[in-house]
Amino acid sequence: MAMRRSGPRRTAVWLAGAAGVLLLAAGCAGLNPGSDEAAATARQFHRLLDAGDGAAACGLLAPGTMEEIENGSPGTCARKLSGLGLAKASKVLASKAFGREAQVKLDGDTLFLTRSGDRWLVTAAGCTSRGERPYRCQVRGD
Repeated sequence: MAMRRSGPRRTAVWLAGAAGVLLLAAGCAGLNPGSDEAAATARQFHRLLDAGDGAAACGLLAPGTMEEIENGSPGTCARKLSGLGLAKASKVLASKAFGREAQVKLDGDTLFLTRSGDRWLVTAAGCTSRGERPYRCQVRGD
């Protein structure tokens, strides 16, 4: 019959195990860093459009996306963006960040974003899923 040991060694093993579980839990909480910030940018983009402030919404676009909207006519982003009639969206359903890229699903839109310096910029908006095929987006850049 084996004797059950107690004492400092058993306590140290138990504490090491507990610390491992805590570290694992903390690591899982950080598996998707940046997703909250990306979601905030997506919501802000739609708030600005809903408020009729296309110029400020254009300020949240990645440079390639703004160029694509302007299509060779600099300064027309606000007018063209406001004229697209993107669906209203405000509630975040899901947000995932993958390094410097993110996807945010709102109640009326799916947006794709990229990290530029210390902020997120919209690379595509007005996107709808097409199953296994790439999303179809009303606003997109290169």
